[in-house]
Amino acid sequence: MRHNIFVEGFAFRLRPITDEDANFVIELRTDPALNRYLHASSNRIEDQLAWFSRYYDRANDYYFVLERRDNGAAEGVVSIYDIDQKAKTGEWGRWILKTGSLGAVECSWLIYRVAFESLKLDAVYCRTVADNVNVMSFHDSCGILKRRLLPQHLELNGLCLDAVEHYVDHPGWDCIEHRLEQLAKLTSKRILRG
Repeated sequence: MRHNIFVEGFAFRLRPITDEDANFVIELRTDPALNRYLHASSNRIEDQLAWFSRYYDRANDYYFVLERRDNGAAEGVVSIYDIDQKAKTGEWGRWILKTGSLGAVECSWLIYRVAFESLKLDAVYCRTVADNVNVMSFHDSCGILKRRLLPQHLELNGLCLDAVEHYVDHPGWDCIEHRLEQLAKLTSKRILRG
C-alpha cells in the first residue's frame, strides 16, 4: 500500500518504495547470488510496475527501500505485510540486500522499529527457508526466538521446502532492541569511515 513511513537510522534509512525503484528491485531479484530462496521473478519493467500497482492497492502491506543516508544509494528492500489488525501481528520479509551491503543489522533494527513504533504491532514474525543458513544464522545471532518449524511451507522451483518462523513480541523486542541498536551504531561507524 502507499504509505509515508520514513525511519532514520545511523547510516541507513527506510523509505517507501516507489515506481522509480522498479529497476532496482529487478536487479536484486534476478541476481543469481541473491535469488536462490526467492520465487521466480520477471526481469521486465512492465511486470514489476504491474506488481507495484497491485501492491499499492493492497492494505496492510508496507514495502520499503533501505538506502544510505549519506548518498541516498539504495542497498536493499524489506517489507511488513499480512498484518492482522485484530491480533496486531505482521510478517516481515521480502528482505534482499545488495551483495556486499553492510546494512543487515541496521535494516533489521529499522524494520522492527517500524513494526513496534510506527505500526504499533504487538508481535512480528518472519519465515525463512530452513536451508537458508545465512539468514537463519542472522536471526539466531540477533537473539530472535525460533517459534516453530513449518514443514513444506514454501514451494520454490517446484520443490516444497520447510520454513522456520522466528518471532518477536514486545518483551522480546525490549530484550534485543538495545543490542541491535548498538550493533547498528558500530557498523555505521565502519561504513561512514569508508
